[in-house]
Amino acid sequence: MKVRNVTLLLVLMVGIFSGCAVMNTSMMETAETTRPGHPKFGVEYGYGLDLTSTMLITSVESSTFDATTLLSLPVYGMKVGIGLTDDTDINGKLWVSLGGIGFKGYLKHRLPLDSEKASIAIAPGLTFVTTESDEKEEDSVIDIADIKSYGFEIPFLATYRVGEALAFTGMVRYSADFISIEQPGIELEDIGIDEAFMLNRFGVIGGLSLEFGPLYLRPEIGVEMATPKNGTFGAAPIFAIGAGFDL
Repeated sequence: MKVRNVTLLLVLMVGIFSGCAVMNTSMMETAETTRPGHPKFGVEYGYGLDLTSTMLITSVESSTFDATTLLSLPVYGMKVGIGLTDDTDINGKLWVSLGGIGFKGYLKHRLPLDSEKASIAIAPGLTFVTTESDEKEEDSVIDIADIKSYGFEIPFLATYRVGEALAFTGMVRYSADFISIEQPGIELEDIGIDEAFMLNRFGVIGGLSLEFGPLYLRPEIGVEMATPKNGTFGAAPIFAIGAGFDL
């Protein structure tokens, strides 16, 4: 095993236990849009994809990590939005998870469909995730690793409304993340880590929207699939539940 690979594995282990770059992979939307000028707000709890685990390389053999089984970690998030037109709203989502923080801004646009019960929409957006992993040593703090992700995603949503209080929604999504890790705090044989790569992700999610007037409760489940750094295919489950209002 190369020294560089050992060092990278050490950094990733530290990142998992002290601060993780976790992507919020939940949907928490229907294909329906908010009326122009009307706000919406929601909070959620779920499990998102740990981007740190996607950086593992297959040349590192470990009983703890497996590049084909990616990690899902807890995420606490909130979102706000407002209707722009009859068919478009704009939204922002902020989340935290184990020392990391993330943000997503996106537009949701409802596509033409001649149906009273069904709706389809796209919701392209930009994402940003960052975390800093550090370790205390006596009276000082050593910066272990800085992990950042810049990306975009293109989700496609389809909703079927059973009644005023119940709707089923499915989503498929493609995402691309440009991930970098800088490791200034550890030096091993004068080797520092400055890694960067592109991660391709594919998500499939299904969920319910239980609605009581403007209030909603949305449980959902799905899977996030990814091609980590060296092309090995990986997957992680998606579980989430959210509540809020959509006026």
